[in-house]
Amino acid sequence: MLNHLFCLLMIPSIIKGGKWLLTASIALSFWSLTSCKQPEIPEYQALENFSIGKMGIKETVVSADLKYYNPNNYELQFRRADLAISVNDKPVGNTVLDTLIRIPKKDTFYIPVQMKVNLKQLMGNALTLLMNDELDLKVTGTVRLGRSGFFMNLPVNYSGKQKMKW
Repeated sequence: MLNHLFCLLMIPSIIKGGKWLLTASIALSFWSLTSCKQPEIPEYQALENFSIGKMGIKETVVSADLKYYNPNNYELQFRRADLAISVNDKPVGNTVLDTLIRIPKKDTFYIPVQMKVNLKQLMGNALTLLMNDELDLKVTGTVRLGRSGFFMNLPVNYSGKQKMKW
């Protein structure tokens, strides 16, 4: 329903002129209502190029590339992400990415992320993390996606196993 209202905003609200303009406006309205739908959210595939940057007692900077697949038949634009990340059911940090990234249609793409991690939250789990090559990863939050200058916030709720190469 929100998508139809979103599309209706693109239609002129005042129709002036002859009969052909009225016909064109009705056709445009019909086209907008039938062709404008919410994009499918890109599918998470993997966490790659994991690295630990600046290390500190209270916090450490961690970076990685998140690999996604765009299942849509059209290019998207990624505008913003606000994500909370948990490892083995323990919150490890938040990341905010505020940049424009073009996402190709029906293809994979990468989103670089950097996050400050509180080491105190991980210390109790450190041995378990290092002994396993697989982690339970949970990512929740929102991403702002769109096309042709129209953007919408979409929820992210991923939970799954992540293989790690230490």
